[in-house]
Amino acid sequence: MLIFPESEKKIKTRISSYKSSLNKEMKNHGYISDGAGKRYLLFSLYFALGDLKKFEEYISWYSKEFPDDIGEPVQKLCWALGLRRMGKGTEAKYMLAELMLSNLYLIPRLLGYEVEEYNIWHASNYEHLDYFEYIPEELIAFINEEDLVWVNEEYQSFVFRRMRKKYIEIYSQLKNVKELELRKVLIEESYKIMEYLNESHS
Repeated sequence: MLIFPESEKKIKTRISSYKSSLNKEMKNHGYISDGAGKRYLLFSLYFALGDLKKFEEYISWYSKEFPDDIGEPVQKLCWALGLRRMGKGTEAKYMLAELMLSNLYLIPRLLGYEVEEYNIWHASNYEHLDYFEYIPEELIAFINEEDLVWVNEEYQSFVFRRMRKKYIEIYSQLKNVKELELRKVLIEESYKIMEYLNESHS
């Protein structure tokens, strides 16, 4: 769990330290492996800092350096809320949808809904119910009422409900399917769920 800095000054210091570490990796090795996940933690720190210009610059850098990175749920939460605050509503909606599918429980728990773990295949530790317990309370405190209203509206929307339903259907099957070719078909089908958002805008 991230031990969250206690002040703006300490947040800035932590950001500087993490960025220096990532840049040092690039300088020494020609690439960034970042086994500690500092690239993800920086999303939380920039969100807490509240400097949208610097946050936007970091998002641009991250997207360039890690174009195929699958990411993790808290990163996506901060990313989505940051985009919303920047006025990038469509991008924010897509990132919130990515968050929802990366962990089905984070959004409802953030909103105060009771939720039980689904009887489905969970591909990683990031996807389980108890993942929410690892989010620092200090970070959650930076999420304001406007953020929560927006998250709830999107979460309860028809397209988000449709996406959740399809995801749960597919991953319920994956829990019991052992045959590799069929698993591949189901997983490829799950990748298409994000296309529901494109349909909602057409």
